[in-house]
Amino acid sequence: MRVETPGFAKVVEQGVTMSIEKTPSVPRFGDGSGIGGPAELTPEDQERARGLKKMRTLALSLLILATLIFLSTHLFTDNTGVWGFVSRASEAAMIGAIADWFAVTALFRHPLGLPIPHTAIIPRKKDTLGASLSAFVAANFLHAEAVSTKIRSAAISHRAGKWLAKPANRDIVVDRAAGGLEYVLARIDDDSIKALTRNVIIPRLVATRKTPVLAQLLRQIVLDGAHHKLVDLIVAEAYSWLGDNPQVIDEIVHNRAPSWVPDFVNEQLANRLQCEVLGWIADVRDNEYHKARQALDAWLVDLSDDLESDSSLSQRAEEIFNDLLSQEGVVDSVLEIWGSLKQLLREAIIDESGEVRARIWQLIGEFAERLQADSDFSRRIDDRIATTAGDLAESFGPEIASVISDTIERWDAKEAAERIELYVGRDLQYIRINGTVIGALVGLVIHTVIVLLPG
Repeated sequence: MRVETPGFAKVVEQGVTMSIEKTPSVPRFGDGSGIGGPAELTPEDQERARGLKKMRTLALSLLILATLIFLSTHLFTDNTGVWGFVSRASEAAMIGAIADWFAVTALFRHPLGLPIPHTAIIPRKKDTLGASLSAFVAANFLHAEAVSTKIRSAAISHRAGKWLAKPANRDIVVDRAAGGLEYVLARIDDDSIKALTRNVIIPRLVATRKTPVLAQLLRQIVLDGAHHKLVDLIVAEAYSWLGDNPQVIDEIVHNRAPSWVPDFVNEQLANRLQCEVLGWIADVRDNEYHKARQALDAWLVDLSDDLESDSSLSQRAEEIFNDLLSQEGVVDSVLEIWGSLKQLLREAIIDESGEVRARIWQLIGEFAERLQADSDFSRRIDDRIATTAGDLAESFGPEIASVISDTIERWDAKEAAERIELYVGRDLQYIRINGTVIGALVGLVIHTVIVLLPG
């Protein structure tokens, strides 16, 4: 027994050493087969690789130490007394280290390169593991309560307000927005706008009844009183113009009066008519409840009813709109409006000295200040963001989590094992170290029990 044991231990030691030496100390990810080609390790990954190599060396050193002690006690002692305890402890430590090395190695590759059943678990089961991990993440993390609670605790709005309060950051936001707008404008040419107007917008407008929309707009304008300012302007301008041009009424009276009527009568009639007309217009101007104003409101409401119904007026209005839309000048007008709008946007927003850009910058600052000062306002925003994110996570959690399984599925089996080992392998080496230490303690306990047993 003593003759065979050292040889067996030496073989195991050499096998373990060769297996560890074959494993690259720094994983080389990417051969172009599964992860998109060769990729350099980041500084963090390089640090993980160094830590993994260090822990492997430590675990292997303990195994070699246990093996050397085991060999020494068998070669140079009679394994009695204290040496018996040392021998059994080193033997159990060596067995524990080898067993745990096998367990850890079996996760990532075949130990000693031998195709032992139920080894190289991660390379063989990576797709199953990826699907299970994806399902686990979706079920336990990507649900409404977990996501919304995390977002609320993050105080996103307050942090955003603090970040936007800095002028340099506001410059970044405005510059990015202006750059995005310029990117969009640069890729929309006039031919596209022209084709869109002629082939899509105009045919859709012609095929759609427009008078009901016009009727609703007209009725809402009357209900809101939005036309009163326009009426005030028209009446005021009419009063001023008629007051500045009294000869208009004089000419009407003289041209329509019989030839036998004396001129002084026409003048008196014209003056009287001038005063009455001006007085009536002034009354309309100053009295917002004037009968003329009320009559105009009633007429506009009736007009909206006629436009909304399938009346002759509505049909005639549709024909007029369709004729106008069918004119080639409509497309040219849209192009002119689009060109003016692009120029306006560039001057107002993209240009660094634009007024709109400056106003946007100021509004962002005011918004940032409110986010920090008004806790109720920021909390409402956080609640909306959290609720929306929670609903999205609840609805699309499995699809979002599937990126895990899809990514792992694209990995090469060997690269997947190396990548995972890089992140968890250092901690797994503690299993080997603990196996060595615990094995030694168990060996001591067993030998102690054997020594203390009678006979």
